[in-house]
Amino acid sequence: MSAVTDPLWRIAAARRMLHREGLDSQVGGHVSLRVLGEDAYWVTPFQYFDETLPEHVSKVGFDLTVLEPGTLPASPGINFHSSVYQARPDVNCVIHTHAFNMSVLSTTGAPFDLFYTYASLFHGDVGYFADDPGRTPDDEGDAIVESLGGGRVVLMSHHGSVHAGATLEQVTAEAIIFELCCRYQVAAMAIGGKPLDPRIAGPYREAYLRSGFREQIWDANMRRLRRSDPDLFDLLD
Repeated sequence: MSAVTDPLWRIAAARRMLHREGLDSQVGGHVSLRVLGEDAYWVTPFQYFDETLPEHVSKVGFDLTVLEPGTLPASPGINFHSSVYQARPDVNCVIHTHAFNMSVLSTTGAPFDLFYTYASLFHGDVGYFADDPGRTPDDEGDAIVESLGGGRVVLMSHHGSVHAGATLEQVTAEAIIFELCCRYQVAAMAIGGKPLDPRIAGPYREAYLRSGFREQIWDANMRRLRRSDPDLFDLLD
């Protein structure tokens, strides 16, 4: 099931996974995937994540020209996807979500920390960003790129997060894991819990990466989707 190659179908599957793991964003939030060999990416529209079908996804150039429209228009506010893809050639997928726990954590001013072993996957890779309504869309894109640096996550104050990485499968799994880690952190901070010693983050991280943990999460969620979202799988028959 993880071998499905149609990028639009995989994007729809990713959105539904995110929804079912509590990472919906009402009709906001975006999932995008670089079109290899082109200055363009596939990107999703305004809609609830569990509504997404392949036909809804549009191809957009780095200059925001719509090259192949979906049956629903691409979301506005996607400038920063273009900015990330141009600044980071190693990034092939960008996900922006307003998930509950990460959004709550972003209001505290506390940095993301090692309150759960899975958090070791992001140790040293989380940047921070505050919205500024006075910024132009291009300036916002540049600011998000600066916050991201060479990392994989930007936690957006009072807003949500941006996730970036090499594959749709990995970034989807990381968004799910990050939200779970934020849930643990918010709960632990409320009772005076203390984070793990950062010296153990490296060994944990290497173990998770070596085991293919992110890919296993994608595959497991794909199996669950086959049961919960038959309308999506009907499109493969």
